[in-house]
Amino acid sequence: MRILLFILGVLALLSITPPGRSSYFNAACPPRRHACRMKCNTNEYAVRYCDDSRICCRMKNVENKKNNKW
Repeated sequence: MRILLFILGVLALLSITPPGRSSYFNAACPPRRHACRMKCNTNEYAVRYCDDSRICCRMKNVENKKNNKW
């Protein structure tokens, strides 16, 4: 009986907690410097998931700055 109540309690707890990914993260990519792809290019990094389980990729800001030596 205790095992049955334990299992029912765990199932009730799992049904109360929200899912890991909410609808906020499934939003479309912003149009500026973002793209939905299956795999990001080497000059991009992943930001979030798109609507259809693709990855929202954003361009890296890589600037070649010369080090000033004193």
